[in-house]
Amino acid sequence: MTDLITQTANMLSNAVLLAADRTLADHAIIANVLSGKKEDYEILVRRYNSMLYKTARGILVEEEDIEDVMQEAYIRGFEKLAQFRREAQFSTWLTRILINCALKHLHALQGRTHVDIDTLPCKDIDQLQEVQDERPSDSDVGNNLRKAIEGAIGQLPPKYRVVFILREVEKIAVSDVAARLDITEENVKIRLHRAKSMLKEVLRMELSSLEIFEFQASRCSLMAMNVMQKIYSGQVNFQTLEKSG
Repeated sequence: MTDLITQTANMLSNAVLLAADRTLADHAIIANVLSGKKEDYEILVRRYNSMLYKTARGILVEEEDIEDVMQEAYIRGFEKLAQFRREAQFSTWLTRILINCALKHLHALQGRTHVDIDTLPCKDIDQLQEVQDERPSDSDVGNNLRKAIEGAIGQLPPKYRVVFILREVEKIAVSDVAARLDITEENVKIRLHRAKSMLKEVLRMELSSLEIFEFQASRCSLMAMNVMQKIYSGQVNFQTLEKSG
């Protein structure tokens, strides 16, 4: 137990920086792990925490379930690391493991019979039944969407904004909009088209600046610690490069 605590305390102090350093290739990290440097696996955990979280979030809803399958995927990835071949990217390989873990977990939630995780195809996602879970009400979703759109419309220049509101929000005929603004109908159509294009760009920029389904740093560190604790505990089956060769 003391050794485990010591090893966990000695987790890579620069793992965050190493995970962000894309000049350090996945295959180099994997080679180190397979050669016996188990601690380097933490780099991969931190590098792909966000990706795995968002992928699992697309299948599961409850945060506890999501973190459980993430941890399971990392452990299974560690156990099978010697089987990884560089025909595909490591991120693709790890994501498929995560999806299989998530699907197996979802099948269990739905009360289905046991499914062999190694034979469960990712395409089974298309055949999943909807799970009854607690989601935001339609009114909550609608209100949030309305506020986002209103904010984006508010960023349009006035001459485009007024045309958009009169035509698309108030549903006023093009001829009436032209009469009210004392411009031609053709000008109304041009400004409306321009307003829609600008609105799409505003929404696109706002979306790209947001971190959707963010996996916060504290949760990232906790996930890394939990995974590495299991690895250091010796309960995880693992073959080094020499044994797998």
